[in-house]
Amino acid sequence: MQSMLQDLRYGLRQLRKSPGFTLTAVLTLALGIGATTALFSVVDGVLLKPLAYRDSGHLVVVWERVRYIEKLFPYVGANARHADIWRRQSTAFTDLTLFQQGSTGVSLGVDHPRLVGRITAQPNLLDVLGVQPTLGRNFLPEEAVEGHEQVAIISWHLWQTLFNGDNGIIGKSVQMAGTPFQIVGVLPQNFYFPKSNELSPSPVARQLPDSEIVTPLVIDPTKNYGWNSDYGNYVAFGRLKPGISLAQATENLNIIADDIARQIPPNQIDGNPRGALATYIQPLKEAIVGPTAARLWLLLAAVCSVLLIACVNLANAQLARFVHRDREVALRSALGASSARLLQSALAEVCLLSIVGGTLGVGLAFAAVHWFSSFAQTAIPRMNSISINFVVLALSVLLTVGASFIFGVLPALRVLHIKPQQALQGLGRASGSRRSNLLRRWLVGAQVFFCTTLLVVSGLFAKSLIRLSTFDKGFSTDHVVAADVVLQGKAFTEKARATFDDGVLEKLRAIPGVQSASIVSAMLLEGETWLDGISPTGQPDQRSAIANYRFIGPDYFATLQERVIEGRALNDHDRGTKNAVISETTARAVWPNQDPVGRQFTHNGQATTIVGIVADAHNNSLRSAPVNMVYLPYWDDPPRSAYFLVRGSQDPSLLIGAVRTAIWNYNPDVTIARVHTLDSQVSDSLAPEHLQTTIFVAFGAAALLLALLGIYGTLSYSVEARTQEVGIRMALGATRQSVYRLMLGTIVAPVLTGLALGWIASLSIGKSLAALLYGTSPSDISVVLPVIGIFAVAAGAATFLPCKRAAAIEPMEALRTD
Repeated sequence: MQSMLQDLRYGLRQLRKSPGFTLTAVLTLALGIGATTALFSVVDGVLLKPLAYRDSGHLVVVWERVRYIEKLFPYVGANARHADIWRRQSTAFTDLTLFQQGSTGVSLGVDHPRLVGRITAQPNLLDVLGVQPTLGRNFLPEEAVEGHEQVAIISWHLWQTLFNGDNGIIGKSVQMAGTPFQIVGVLPQNFYFPKSNELSPSPVARQLPDSEIVTPLVIDPTKNYGWNSDYGNYVAFGRLKPGISLAQATENLNIIADDIARQIPPNQIDGNPRGALATYIQPLKEAIVGPTAARLWLLLAAVCSVLLIACVNLANAQLARFVHRDREVALRSALGASSARLLQSALAEVCLLSIVGGTLGVGLAFAAVHWFSSFAQTAIPRMNSISINFVVLALSVLLTVGASFIFGVLPALRVLHIKPQQALQGLGRASGSRRSNLLRRWLVGAQVFFCTTLLVVSGLFAKSLIRLSTFDKGFSTDHVVAADVVLQGKAFTEKARATFDDGVLEKLRAIPGVQSASIVSAMLLEGETWLDGISPTGQPDQRSAIANYRFIGPDYFATLQERVIEGRALNDHDRGTKNAVISETTARAVWPNQDPVGRQFTHNGQATTIVGIVADAHNNSLRSAPVNMVYLPYWDDPPRSAYFLVRGSQDPSLLIGAVRTAIWNYNPDVTIARVHTLDSQVSDSLAPEHLQTTIFVAFGAAALLLALLGIYGTLSYSVEARTQEVGIRMALGATRQSVYRLMLGTIVAPVLTGLALGWIASLSIGKSLAALLYGTSPSDISVVLPVIGIFAVAAGAATFLPCKRAAAIEPMEALRTD
């Protein structure tokens, strides 16, 4: 113990003598371990940690595969009539439940409503999940009957914020859409329900607020639900019986699905009933985190690459320090120090660096997790379950020990091979330096390899994001503000909604600086909604297609600056008529090689005339091609979720307050979900791409810096080790240019090899990531060449000072150097 403490004190003195190395080593370790620990915390919380439900591995989502729409949607939410039959006939589940997610305004009746997420579910939802209220009770079966459904279970957060944690909350009421709901229960504090976009078969779906209130779902499967329609309105959860596999449950439900298909009336089914319906059973956890898993593992791999580069860099620096201390080690050995004592002394510095760097890294990890959880809320599910727990802390310790071994132990082992007599005579220095220099050069090559791979992949993601952000979307978001308004409750009848929409539009147009204002029934870039068929009226031989229906107001296309390419846009003169505008894609799909303007299609049993064709736009997603669109006047079917769009001549952020005030001045009881710029809507829709690109670019920059430090350190040591050689060469007539070439020759081969292998590796990685890229090829030369160019310029800068120092060596002084 005494000798160990002595070596630690000696190591501390050595580190104090080299503050530059010490600071670089500690910060490199801290950043590498901190970033890796933080991202593993995310992976652990999102992907590895089980869901917070009883026996969560038995929970599944039951989707339907429907033959006639499978080209659009491989699977969809369950038809309520089908789900009722599954529940009664299936032998694979202990229970099944249906629910839907939405949003609603809640208040105590004395203030503006606040928007919260709402789950409308069959009474057995919490039983299926294995969750019971902390206060109060669960729903009763009779509360799923019309007229008895005005009861609610609220979240712990809503209880604390709206009711101030009132212990007498049970039995009190909360106003929803002007209707009082009696509170019968409070959910546990740690209860988490998946968000709507996490339980959607669509890669793009509207993200609703966190679910804070649950109400009973009133549903009679035998009424108002078609046999082969009404898909996607509900989600079905099931709990598998013990011992039942996914395959067995799927087979069981598919037998029932065939029987359901045979009951469908012939005029409602496409072709042979056999195979018209099927099921897809997905583990609940996979449904929530599946789309995110690839991105998270990829980000973790990037972080580990940076940690590896840091370790290689530190190994290089430590190797140089140990080589420089050959004579010191030889002298101690000649004076009787054992090999074990020499190795212990060499490892003392490594231990000190590891302890300090690891401790600082864990501290940085806590800060990084906090930042990441707030930054990635819209991009990654289950962010509330992320924490640095015992497993993660154990991983941090393992990383510290592993990093210490990589960058410290291996270089330290060379002290066991030093021959005291040769080292003291200086005979072993040259040969030892040659071996060490060769190892250090190829360690630099390894850094360049990892760095190039990371930089190219970062470049691919950056170019993909730039393309997504800058290509022609078909509409303009500049100077546009969007207000999301929820119109719920018995007071908002169809006529009342139309009156409200007209009144608010008049108020919005009166705001100073407003150029135009309109309304739409679904927000841009939030996926496909309100799907229905479109086919020519009275022409059964003509084509039909599935289209996205939107209810819009006059000036909608003008507000978004969408181009009407034929006919005209909808206007106030269309009131009392049945007119519509369709997109180019719809025109080609239903009326190929024809002029659709003036033709008719049937909607809700009425003939609707096409008055215009609008250019295609990426209304639903920036990642996919434009889809079929049909635009109808909003007064034909006033939406309950209205999205007002306002284009102004000034900075849109200055309009936000005025828009909110105008809506509440007209009706203070409506729920305003949010008022935001349309630019932020585009940014939110690209949140996953922004997140992965930001992290990759940051890690790529860190890897580049570490690689350049490695190049600089290697050349600097080479100049120092070869001072006498350079002096002799210059005394014999060598020019400064030849000295430059000599020094660069030691580093060019490993750098070029690392660049070439890194590019090859990035090609293979890029091919596996093709699904995450938009409009970018893994071999895109416009990405590879800038990466190589940036690296060449940066490497040139890193080599300039050491080469200049070598060329400035005075021959006589170099020859006098021992």
